[in-house]
Formats: sequence, C-alpha cells, structure tokens
Amino acid sequence: MNKIAIIGNYPPRQCGIATFTKDLNEGFRENGVTTAVVAMNDGLYRYDYPGDVVCEIEQNVMASYISAAEYLNSNNFDAVIVQHEFGIYGGKDGIHLIQLLKRLRIPVITTLHTILDDPTENQRRVINELANISQKLVCISRKGIELLQTVYGIPPSECVHIHHGVHQYVPKDVDSLRKKLGVENKMVLLTFGLLSRNKSIEVVINALPEVVKKHPNTVYIVLGATHPHVVKHEGEDYRLMLIRLVNKLQLEKNVIFINRFVSNDELFSYLGLCDIYVIPYLGEKQISSGTLIYTMGAAKPIISTPFWYAREMLADERGLLFGFRDSEELSEKINDLLSDEEKRKTIAQNAFTLAKECYWPMISQQYYDLVDHIIVEDNIRALSEPAPVIESKFVLPPIKMDHLRVLTDYTGILQHAKFNVPDRNHGYCTDDNARALLLSVMLQNEVQDVDEVNRLTSIYLSFIDYAYNPVTGKFRNFMNYERQWLDKEGSEDSIGRTAWALGYTSAYTNVCNFYHHSNYLFEKVLASADTLTHPRALSYVALGLSHHAKVHEEPAMIERLAQCTKKLFTLFDRTIDEEWLWFDDKVSYSNSRIPHAMIHAGMLLKEEPLIQRGLKVLDWLIEKQFINGIFSPIGNNGWLTPQGKVTFDQQPLEANGMIDACLQAEEYVKDGTYADYALKAFYWFTGENDCGQPLYDFATGGCRDGLHSSGVNLNQGAESTISWLMSLMSISFYLRNKNNLLV
Repeated sequence: MNKIAIIGNYPPRQCGIATFTKDLNEGFRENGVTTAVVAMNDGLYRYDYPGDVVCEIEQNVMASYISAAEYLNSNNFDAVIVQHEFGIYGGKDGIHLIQLLKRLRIPVITTLHTILDDPTENQRRVINELANISQKLVCISRKGIELLQTVYGIPPSECVHIHHGVHQYVPKDVDSLRKKLGVENKMVLLTFGLLSRNKSIEVVINALPEVVKKHPNTVYIVLGATHPHVVKHEGEDYRLMLIRLVNKLQLEKNVIFINRFVSNDELFSYLGLCDIYVIPYLGEKQISSGTLIYTMGAAKPIISTPFWYAREMLADERGLLFGFRDSEELSEKINDLLSDEEKRKTIAQNAFTLAKECYWPMISQQYYDLVDHIIVEDNIRALSEPAPVIESKFVLPPIKMDHLRVLTDYTGILQHAKFNVPDRNHGYCTDDNARALLLSVMLQNEVQDVDEVNRLTSIYLSFIDYAYNPVTGKFRNFMNYERQWLDKEGSEDSIGRTAWALGYTSAYTNVCNFYHHSNYLFEKVLASADTLTHPRALSYVALGLSHHAKVHEEPAMIERLAQCTKKLFTLFDRTIDEEWLWFDDKVSYSNSRIPHAMIHAGMLLKEEPLIQRGLKVLDWLIEKQFINGIFSPIGNNGWLTPQGKVTFDQQPLEANGMIDACLQAEEYVKDGTYADYALKAFYWFTGENDCGQPLYDFATGGCRDGLHSSGVNLNQGAESTISWLMSLMSISFYLRNKNNLLV
C-alpha cells in the first residue's frame, strides 16, 4: 500500500480547493491508504490545522517551498498529488510551486482545477512546466483535456479524466430548519458557495419578480460567507449591493441571505429543503464546480448558466441551462420547473445517476490506481539521482524586512542611520523613496505579509506624489525631518530614479490603485525627463520606460524609449573603440546602470547595435572592477580616471548595479559568463570583498554603508539596505530561472 502526500489548501481555510483536498484525503483514508497533507497558507490567518497536515507552506515565502520538498523527499512518500489553481501558490502565476516540484524525487500527479483557454505567456509556461514535471495531469472535466491539447499542446496521453467527488447524500429531516427559516410550505431556490462578483447572484434576484408573480410562495436562499479574499480587498460591498437590489425590487420576503461558511452536514440539510438549485455564474471558462456535483448527488434539479463544466455535466437532460446574465430566460426556466413536478424529478434523477459514480471513496480509488500504475508500470524519471540545486536557503539569506520597516515612518524612508538606528538629522529624499518603491513592488510576491508590503508601497508612493512641485512641474528631492522641502527641484539623478521606479511600479504592481497612481505620476516625471542630459539619469529613465513598454506596449512609450536610448548610444560614438572607452574622463558612481539600460532596451526594441554597445561598455567596466575574482568597485574617494582606480570607499549600490547589468547581459548571452560575475558581485555583500568582511547584517536585515580601507562602515542607511535587498531579489530570481526554470 503506497503512502501519498497531497498538496493544496486545507480546512479550516475556507475555499473550494480546501474542501476538495479534505474530501480526497478522507476518501483515501476510507480505502485504507496512508496520507498526509501539505497545506498552503494565504497570509490572511494562522490556521489551526488538524493532525492530517504535516507541513505548511507560506504562499509567498520561497524557503518554505524548498523545506516542503525536503520533507517529502525524506519521509518515504511514494507519490505527491498536487491541487493546482492559479492564485493559491506564490510568485507570478504561482511559479513558486515549480521550485518545490522540481526538487522532488517521487512521482507527481497534478489535478488542474482551472485551465485557461487564453493564458498569458507565463501562465502557458507554468502549465507546460507542470505537464513536464507531472507523470499525469488530472482533469475534472473532459473539456479540460481538450483545452490542454488545443491550447497548450499537451497530448491526451499525458492526461486523465477523473470526476470531482461527491459525498453520498443521506436524506435528513429538515422540518425544523424550514421552521427556523420561515419557509414552511414554500418553494425554495438555493445557491451556495463563497460569495464574489463572478457568482452573479444579482441575475437570480432580477429574475425573481416574474417568478413571484406566478409562484408567490417562492423563496431564494443565498447560502455562504463572502470569500475571505474578497472581504480583504472589497469588504462586503457586493453583498450590500445585493441587499439594496432586493429592497429596490421589494423582495424582502422572498430572499434570505445566510452569511456564513457551512459544513458539509449543514449543506446537506439545506439541499434537503431545496426545490431548485440555481447556478448563475458569470463566465463560461470554468472546468469544475463542487456546488454543481454536490447538488447532483443530492438529486436536486439544477438550472445553470452554460459554463463548460455545467454543459458537460448537465447534458442528456440532467439539468437546464440559461444564458449568461439573462434574468428573463432564467425566470422562464424557474417558472417552468416550479410548475412541473415530474420534470423536476426526472432531471434530478438523471443527474443523480451520474453522481452515484462519483462518491469520494470511488474517486480516491481512481487516484490511487493511477498512482499505483505509475509506480509499477510507467518508466518514470530516474528518481535515485539528486534533483538539481536551483536555489538553496543555506546559500541565500532569507528576505528580512526588519530594518526596512525601522527606517520607514509615516512620511517615507529616512536617508541615514547611526549604526542601525534611524538618523533624523538628515531627513528624507526622493532618491531613496523611489528606490524603496521599486523594491516594495519586487517584494510583493516574495513575502507572506503582503499587507505590510502594500503599506510600505503606499508610503513611498505618497512621498513621491508629494515631491511633485506643481509650480515648477518638477520633482523635489530633499526634505528635512520637519517635512520642509529643501529644494525646488531635484537633481537629474533623482528625476531619473523616480521615472525608473514609477515605470516599474505601473508595469508590475498587483494593486490596481497603485497602478493608476504610479502611471499618473509617471506621465508627470516624463515631462521633466525630456530635459535630462546626464547619461546616468537617462539610463534610469530608459529602465522605467523599458519596463512600462514591455508590459503595456504603448507606442508613445516605445518611441520615447527609442529616443532616450539613442542619446545613450551616441554618447559613446567618439570613445567606444578607444582604450579609454568611457564618454568622460572620470567614471564615478552607479556606472553599470548605463549598459544595463542599453541591453535591456535593446532587447525590447530588438536593436542589436544597442545591445552590442551595452555589452562592450559592460565588459570594460567588468575589466576595471573585478580583481583576482573579487568584485572591487570604483571607490568614491577619487573615482576611476585614466591614471588609475581608487579602491575605497566602496558603496553597496555599485554591487547592486553590477548584479543587475550582468544578469541582463546573461539573459541575452545565456552562456553563464555574466551570471558568474553577478554572483561574485553579490558575494561582495557577504564578505568576498577587499576587506574580507560582510556588509549584510543578518540580525537586522540591513546593510552597512560601505567599505573603507580600515574596514566596514557600520551605519545602515536606506540606500545600502535597499541595494542589498534588491540584489538578493535579483539573484534569487536568476537562480530560479537557471536551466530554463520559471521566474
């Protein structure tokens, strides 16, 4: 008998995947199979899981995925069954899950609860990667197998159809429940499930006036709490809208809202008093529905919109379908069924006949047989070989936001610190708040406390908003601790960094309001950016434009990017083939951002000369700053000139810029050479530097301000800490992408 692990959401977390995982697990147990559950945490609550849960994964914390893989590999599991749906795993489109599965040395079966027919390129890659890792993909509907073949190019031989399970329904005495609800002698319509806008309950409510005219004793019960994630982002706005609609249509006596998550036992009681079950879902692209199969198992007639799963399951007179958002057609269908008891019984019995084949012990047995077949007969990958090391929690320190939070108050991030204590004497600057804004967006899919990241993002975005001076049309830079601006407009560098951060935010933020705000400010800063002349400032603007254009593909932004990078390109016309390649007689700070921007923009614009010039400039900077395999950035106490390079003082932003530039070059070249330089620059933070001392403070999560000839500057300011965290993020993204893995 094989030992099986199941990965997915799990009660007391409230969602359909959690219920499915629990029911599948219990079905295995009824068949005598040893199981264990790896539960996904969503960051909303700390869940008090039952003993079935042996391991927990924090949705956005990569280290917990790696720990889960280690646990599964070392505890004699024979197979892993994954419950997959977009939105429950961390990273872009849930790619953190790939990192776990790549490390497993046991067979994987993945149940796909959602299959999109118009995926983004990254969503397509995620599904195809799951297909490559998994020995089989399980589809709850046959439509899912069709989509995997036609949309994703996955052959049907790699897929298996297994129905959604259902509990055997035991009729209950519901007279007392009828009395409590006041629905004795009433015809009851029912919809249950977690409430959200895509459930389209208003369509049923709008159909009720015509139903009540013909059948005045009709009551519609809406059973279920609002989805926890909807409550978090929207509150109870949708439910209150429905209540207002009920009042407007004077249906107060005909609609009952029961605002709580109900157990299976309670659900069966409500199904017992139901005469017609209504599913008014908004769109067709749904390949599974627990509510539908549960109602079929209770032998109740169903009227549903024609989403994919409903069309499949309610075919052959197992239910009735009505058009999306079509309240008029729905009222006709309801009136027809309420008037014809025999028709209700016939379609309910037809549905029940199919549902009897889907009892959970039978469904779990099908999963077990699939596992057994894979283990015994299939030629699975060589499991004795160790999985490739993609990223190790023992090599990369965990993301630690403690010092970032300490430096940030309600105004913004303070510039400096004395040791690890914020130094209020120097106040704030737009430069650092722009850096912090960019970092906070990078962190949004990487830490479990997303609310805290969003809080910080809001603070940094607000600071930048306030930095805009409507009198001059420019962004200011320096503010003292008393919140008084010390300049009328900032330097070219601060304007450029602001453009970079706002372009990045409007491209990648997950929060709609942050997108609108940053995009508005991006337009403002671009007006100032048109007057910039310094190549470093231009490179910052080019990076902001590149990210914005990559995501939004606006022709005007692409044209501005082309104009900006043309300026960068021509700066080197005179010197590009000279021994002293630089455009000036002094190479100062943040130099790597120039080739970084040229390569990034060149790849987006498909401008090969721009890419090649960027690579040549980067190669020159690498030659000057890597000594005996150690990153030794240009010191700020004299810089780099044709006469030589000053070694100290070395700044963290130099390592951060070199890492990003090299990783951008690696994305183009793909031979590992530039990645090796990026890693060496990263290890500068952890002690592989000219002083042999780490700058990262493992205790605070901050970064010390630089290297002097005498050792480390122990202060931990904003620029340094942000440079460290951005470097950690960039290297982490690269290591996950190694060997064609997803990021």
